[in-house]
Amino acid sequence: MLCCTLAPAERTWRTKLLPTELESLALDLTWTWDARVRDAFDHIDPGLWRESGHNPVVMLQRMKPEERAQAARRPEVARILVERDFGLPGMRTWGAGLGGGVAYFSMEFGLTEHLPIYSGGLGVLAADHLKAAAQLGLPVIGVGLLYRTAFARQHVTPEGEQETDFPATMRSTLPLEPVLRGGSPVEVRFPVGDVEAVAWVWRAHVGSVPLLLLDTDLVQNPEHIRASTERLYVADPEARLVQEIVLGVGGIRALRAAGYNPLLFHLNEGHSFLALLELTREGIEAGRTTEEAREAVRRRAVFTTHTPIAAGSDYFPEDLVGRLLGPLLDGTGITVPQFVDMGRRNPGDEGEMLCSTYVALRGAGKSVGVSKLHGAVSRRLWKDAWPGVAEEDVPIGHVTNGVHLPTWVAEPIAKLLAEYVGENWWDLDTDDPQWRRIFLIPSRTLWDIRNGLRRRLVARVAAARGPEGGFDPNVLTIGFARRFAHYKRAGLMLSDVDRLRAILHAPGREVQVVVAGKAHPNDGMGKDLLREVVRFARHEPRVAFLEDYGLSLAAVLVQGADVWLNNPRRLIEASGTSGMKAGVNGVLNFSVNDGWWDEGRRSDSGWTIYSGTGIDESEVDDARDADNLYRTLEERIVPLFYDRDPDGTPSGWIAMMRASIRHIAATFSARRMVLDYYRGAYLPLAGRAGGRERRPAGASTAAG
Repeated sequence: MLCCTLAPAERTWRTKLLPTELESLALDLTWTWDARVRDAFDHIDPGLWRESGHNPVVMLQRMKPEERAQAARRPEVARILVERDFGLPGMRTWGAGLGGGVAYFSMEFGLTEHLPIYSGGLGVLAADHLKAAAQLGLPVIGVGLLYRTAFARQHVTPEGEQETDFPATMRSTLPLEPVLRGGSPVEVRFPVGDVEAVAWVWRAHVGSVPLLLLDTDLVQNPEHIRASTERLYVADPEARLVQEIVLGVGGIRALRAAGYNPLLFHLNEGHSFLALLELTREGIEAGRTTEEAREAVRRRAVFTTHTPIAAGSDYFPEDLVGRLLGPLLDGTGITVPQFVDMGRRNPGDEGEMLCSTYVALRGAGKSVGVSKLHGAVSRRLWKDAWPGVAEEDVPIGHVTNGVHLPTWVAEPIAKLLAEYVGENWWDLDTDDPQWRRIFLIPSRTLWDIRNGLRRRLVARVAAARGPEGGFDPNVLTIGFARRFAHYKRAGLMLSDVDRLRAILHAPGREVQVVVAGKAHPNDGMGKDLLREVVRFARHEPRVAFLEDYGLSLAAVLVQGADVWLNNPRRLIEASGTSGMKAGVNGVLNFSVNDGWWDEGRRSDSGWTIYSGTGIDESEVDDARDADNLYRTLEERIVPLFYDRDPDGTPSGWIAMMRASIRHIAATFSARRMVLDYYRGAYLPLAGRAGGRERRPAGASTAAG
């Protein structure tokens, strides 16, 4: 069914059934990464495709039934309907041994701007995980929440003040279908304090991977329950805990109600920690002792932590936990203090609140950080969960993040890779010798594509600032786009504005900078920093700020810049993926040695702002890092870009572009990431029939 609507005040369920293959293609989010599917919709009616904002659901809704039927018979469309295999050609099946599959829980999924249930990098990472799993043929089921207003829209005033709006989504435009039983929506019920909450379950199709989304905006729920799927990441602790009950407890029950029986459960960050409690409750209800049920859950649970600081976790006081979770704990043999102990650094310390990360670490059989460096930081940060264990032996590993190549590689680059590397270049192993064929791509061809992608970015700047905006499509262009959090240091480049302006306006070697990003509405420091950058850009023609940073703008930036700048305070950027997206497009990274770049940096494909900050040396020297940034630009980056051969191509720069594409595409893909989880976490847990493990402190007296 193509369109489903739910008016908040209505008790009735209204659907419009459109059971044709063309409508099912619109609901299959393969179009978010497969250009062939997008081209098929474009061929049907290019004007309507543009008017719909490239949303196939909206496009088909605006067509008459006979027009849709006729469109489905067109050769270019019929071919896609026949050939589509929920992935790309050459899809390999890796799912043997995973039984009912892996349920992947995340508070957000950044699949497309037409399904705005995300806010930033965590959601985009989760979406790339599902997409890669679909192409690999892994039996994964996503679990999340369907928000009415999730993705914040940004407007910046002439004075640099950020204004944020949360527009409500129109359900009828979303690529979703309800999960039905007997023609009625599937309902799941679960206790939230003394209230029985009700959620309906929706399903998105990410190729072969289903994504279940819970919706509590129902008239039968009291207002505080309905509001739990109103907006992503509410600040109030009580509202946040209600939201996490819906995700964790409701998510497990939604899987059961929708007919899925996964073997494993993967928690993407601590927001879904209560899934472990619900699984434990199920085990006790089935006749296991509390300890047996808890151990059975540990053998089936994977936890990925993304935060490099303890304050990044969620914290809940014991009285709130007792009030909202007490009814769920009743009958499990687990008291509220015992459960809270599992979330305390020091079990038994009544002055501590429950920390979601400690619960997840103690309740999962496999825990990982999101880069090699972040794994080390996490072992230091959370070592108290295993008292008496040497830090290097703390059982937290790492799986470095990756990006979904078919989604993020620009179409001209993708066509080059298909021609020179192989039709299924995205499906190659990291060490496959075919990657070396990248070095056969002619310099002129690669440089022409780079110039074209830069022109598209400059055109975006001109559209925002006007044709007299001061940007030149032939000038070295630096991209900087991320959340305006203080630790990301968006203002580092402004440390010495005179030196910066000298770099920007060097005759014959000019530089221009494009900046984008949002501050959290409640982050005053972030908004102050954004104001500083915007005000500078308003008076500096070679610096542009593009407002309302989202997925579509991100693609233009990571594909169109020449250099991708990343200068956070070291050890605070757990991984980062924007630099990966840039690097696979031949954009050269210029980054602090933090997150993924700490392990991915190579002198032949980028530059490093070396920070002396380490796990044992926490001092940050902003002035030194800023000087390193300026000096590298002056002495290395700018000269290399403008050092041209007689035919006008910068051969040294193009050599680094080739190395960047070859190294980053082969090593930092979501395909590699998901296979790392498969080989290092999913298969070992799936095959483990028992055995003794080192048990974290507090684990024997609490559920998880």
